Amino acid sequence: MAGAAFGQSQPGTPASTDAGPQVLKADFAITNAASVEPGIVAYSPDGRHVAVSSAGSIYVYEVPSGGQLTTHPARVLTGHTAQILGFAFLDTNTLVSVSLDQTAKIWDVATGRMRHSVEVRFGTPTRFALAPGHSPLAADTAFGKARLWNYETGEILKTFAPGDSGASALAFTPDGKSLVLGTEKGVLRLMDVVSWTATRTIDLDAPIRSVAASMERTVVGYSDGTVAMLSFGDQDSVPQAKKQSGAINSLAFSPNGGRFASASADHSVKIWDAASLKVLYSLQGHGAPVVAVAFRPDGQQIVSMDTEGVVRFWTTPKR
Repeated sequence: MAGAAFGQSQPGTPASTDAGPQVLKADFAITNAASVEPGIVAYSPDGRHVAVSSAGSIYVYEVPSGGQLTTHPARVLTGHTAQILGFAFLDTNTLVSVSLDQTAKIWDVATGRMRHSVEVRFGTPTRFALAPGHSPLAADTAFGKARLWNYETGEILKTFAPGDSGASALAFTPDGKSLVLGTEKGVLRLMDVVSWTATRTIDLDAPIRSVAASMERTVVGYSDGTVAMLSFGDQDSVPQAKKQSGAINSLAFSPNGGRFASASADHSVKIWDAASLKVLYSLQGHGAPVVAVAFRPDGQQIVSMDTEGVVRFWTTPKR
């Protein structure tokens, strides 16, 4: 999406309201994961596995077609000696993780073996994202900067220091060509990955806690439970809505970009229509702040994780 840009806009436009959302209960829960914050969850690209963070390990569960998961992981990836800061699937059998033990590791999911490890210096808090595509690129927010680096060699390729405040959230667009970067003072930038320059900057005037990006939009989460939607095309205003009472800790778009999910410190997960900024479903059942959420690649299942390590799976109705 080279050349993508946020529309000229002013923040603070209220979104329209409508009837209340449908309440959904979880289909299944895994309660033997360790207490962890930040929580991390990720589906493999084929949807057959889901990985969850558990202290210094990564638990990988099989997701059977049409059936329930077991409470026992198929694989436990062990090798990190400190808190895991982030991970993502590179392909159906390869996972990349980063940790406060100052390493990035590449794992073979089928065998549970570590294929490769490189030294990379990290601080905390750090947000991590793997660039979609074939290049071995990752980005993070270590030490308040946006860094682009090679996860095979550990080489830091480019850095960007926001002039307003520290980097607090980031997400690649699905094609890997752009990086959305948010800061502690509420400035959102769209970075071109090749030139590593900001193609658009907008001041949202509130600290940005989380972001997610589709090919057409970026959704932003704030500490007070508000979400805001920005378009990569023309936009006269920035619609906002507050349907959760706690910080928006994690955001995820559905594979087609038509919906997004928000995970909140108020123990809830909401599923939204991206175009109207209307809540479609309210996912209830967590007994602690929800810190991670992800869609399965077919868009019909969501996984969420709370600070007590409880992982819940939800089926979303087709629309």
